[in-house]
Amino acid sequence: MTDLLKALAVVTVMAVPAGGCALGVAAGAGYTVADEVNEGDGEFDVLEDVRGEGNGAN
Repeated sequence: MTDLLKALAVVTVMAVPAGGCALGVAAGAGYTVADEVNEGDGEFDVLEDVRGEGNGAN
């Protein structure tokens, strides 16, 4: 039983940082989708600013 508790403790400790990463990824994805939806050009191209293309509404 103690081995099981130790394993659960390790998994719990490792889950906390992983949850933070997942939250960061979800926030970034939400920002990207909101930015593309609010552009109003009807195209989903997240790299248009990098390539210098697009309508400049970003």
